Amino acid sequence: MESLASALALDEWLRVERLVLVLFKTQHCSVCDAVQPQLEALLGRYPAVKGAYLYMEDAPELAATYMIFTSPVVVLMYEGKEVYRAARFVRFAELEYQVSQYTSLLAMDTQTETD
Repeated sequence: MESLASALALDEWLRVERLVLVLFKTQHCSVCDAVQPQLEALLGRYPAVKGAYLYMEDAPELAATYMIFTSPVVVLMYEGKEVYRAARFVRFAELEYQVSQYTSLLAMDTQTETD
């Protein structure tokens, strides 16, 4: 997962990447520290999905922009739009299902563009 340090960096990243999994976390959060390696393992199974994480302390304005009231928050974004969110308690089977569905959609979109 790539570390991003600001809201501007996230905005730029979302403009470039089509399917993104973002982890919003805070310092000294044991749940955040436990979730991140599991997300990295998930991303290893889906190379089309790009992963990033941000510390909310580095970009507090994102709390309002993305309505983040706790940590961790995991957001799956397709073409810059939020399509799935998990906060505090991440159900990894449900998240993986969503990732697989949007990965398939991305593959179909890519195929259509090349035809």
